[in-house]
Amino acid sequence: MEDAIQFLAGADSEPRTAKRHLSSAALGHKRESNTKDDMSLQRSKSSFENTSVDQKAKKLKKKNINPAILKLRQTVQQCCKIDDLMTAMEVYEQAVADGIKMEAQSFYNLLNLCDGLGDRSIHIGTPKQSIELACNESNEEILDRLRPVDIDDRRKFAFRIKEHMDGLGLPLIETAYTALIKLLSKSRQLGKAEVLLDEAEGVQQCRPKLRMFAPLLSAYCETGSMIPALRVWQRLHRHGLVLSEKEYVALIRCAVITKDACVMDRVLSDLAEDVLVPSRETCLAIRAWFESPAAIATNKEGNHIDDSGIRIVLESIAYPQSGQTLSMGPVLTQKSGWTVSESCSVDTDTGALQSGCLNGHSLKPLTVSSDTWQEMRNMNETIVTSGKLEEHRSQFQGGRKGKRQKMDDRLLQERQNHWTHFQKYLIRRCTQRKIDLVIDGANIGYYEQNFAGAPKHVDYDQINWIVQHFLKQDKSVLLVMHNRHFTSQMMPRSFRPLIQSWLDNDVLYRTPPGMNDDWFWMHAALYAGPGTLVVTNDEMRDHHFQMLARRSFLRWKDRHQVRFSLGAWESFVQGRHQRRVNLIYPEVYSRRIQRVADGLVIPHPKRGDENRFLDGSHVAEEDEPEEETYLSIRPND
Repeated sequence: MEDAIQFLAGADSEPRTAKRHLSSAALGHKRESNTKDDMSLQRSKSSFENTSVDQKAKKLKKKNINPAILKLRQTVQQCCKIDDLMTAMEVYEQAVADGIKMEAQSFYNLLNLCDGLGDRSIHIGTPKQSIELACNESNEEILDRLRPVDIDDRRKFAFRIKEHMDGLGLPLIETAYTALIKLLSKSRQLGKAEVLLDEAEGVQQCRPKLRMFAPLLSAYCETGSMIPALRVWQRLHRHGLVLSEKEYVALIRCAVITKDACVMDRVLSDLAEDVLVPSRETCLAIRAWFESPAAIATNKEGNHIDDSGIRIVLESIAYPQSGQTLSMGPVLTQKSGWTVSESCSVDTDTGALQSGCLNGHSLKPLTVSSDTWQEMRNMNETIVTSGKLEEHRSQFQGGRKGKRQKMDDRLLQERQNHWTHFQKYLIRRCTQRKIDLVIDGANIGYYEQNFAGAPKHVDYDQINWIVQHFLKQDKSVLLVMHNRHFTSQMMPRSFRPLIQSWLDNDVLYRTPPGMNDDWFWMHAALYAGPGTLVVTNDEMRDHHFQMLARRSFLRWKDRHQVRFSLGAWESFVQGRHQRRVNLIYPEVYSRRIQRVADGLVIPHPKRGDENRFLDGSHVAEEDEPEEETYLSIRPND
């Protein structure tokens, strides 16, 4: 054991080196297509200087730490990297025996290690960037010697850590409670997990997240305990949290076990709003319901039991509707069951299904109602004028745009003045003529600008190519860009005539300092109303997570975003050169779960899928089909 501990403690130099490499690599990504803030435009020299200062501060801090405490910290960290709980347990016992004072972070790391470091959720496909453990020969020897620890020993050790922390007066944070609740849920000690969840909700340092509730909900589902599972859903809903695909699948499987059509209808409807393209695992769970006796109303085994208690709980879990009928039901048929057709093809020009039990029927575009549209406009305005939503507690804006600016009365008034000016501008523009397209200028300007020696400014030419593409079609265009892109420090003088032409044609709106330009192009599109499209490759995940009306936002984005790419260089008579502008418009139908005729249609993943996944971290597997296919379900005649 001592050899392992000595090696692990001495291995800390490698992680520190890796961290330096990451800082350098991050400089190469400063002009990603969806990053347009001041932080992303800092000079490389400044970034390296800041990194150097941070490293010096860390070294000075480490010099003041007791070597035994530092060694313990490094060893626990390394155990976490290779998921070596047994060694961590031995290191902890030795530290206690030697009277070494442990840091709070080491306690938290140990609790997380007890939980296990595996994947916690369902995702379609594989990560864009897989994090590989860099192992030398000595590391590989340690990996080979990893000793398993069963769930009971993990749980006992975790609660010994908790008892130790309680004795020291150290509060548990959310990750610690999550680890403990997960261990209790795995051990099927669900009553104790409920008690711990009660405790967590009352601790100031614990900011609840979905992952804290999810293990208990899933455990109840696995045991067929529907009402307790729904009550966990009710609890997390009170915190403004929303289920992920993993929890929806657990509830669907529980509905199959308990033959509960009421829950199946509700969960399927919520899933359809929250998940654009479900995983294969989710499709199998849905199919299992429709192929089970529970989906036939004539069945006498249990789907007609009194479900009033379940309905009361479900009614308390209310989400804003996004414009069309919420229910994806019925999920019961009085007839002789259901027909389920796999891999149904579709005519992507018309949306007509070309095979399966719904052959000849067409997919529909799922739009946003006028009331919901106004709600989204009001919400975006709230984000702008206050700088945040009450429910958005993070210190960061999202979308890698850095920390939120702290608001005082002066800044708030200044922001409101800028916003009033923009609103007057929109009224004038829309009174003259409806805006056809809103262009996210910086997103286009930074397109494919992440290369060695790239200028720090946006590519004004390629922005102009897209602007001119639409102007030649007699479209009314609004180009939105932050004012920093036009400062003397940022913009070369040679582009002044081009910018002046944008201003002369009333195409450009420059957003003020201290305000996110995304807010402006988003509001312009919402203000202009249905039919106005947004040209951007920005996936707008920061908007999705800030918006309370997230379901409405998903529908809006699906129907109003135009994606672009720039192709081969083309030559013109005047001697000018530019790249071919390629645009991807929204389909004539919505590729998502929807009712078609008297049946249900569910999209399958296809190769190349990426934008359909809200986490932004995964792409579809290479073995997925290239063509667009669907799972079709229809009651038998």
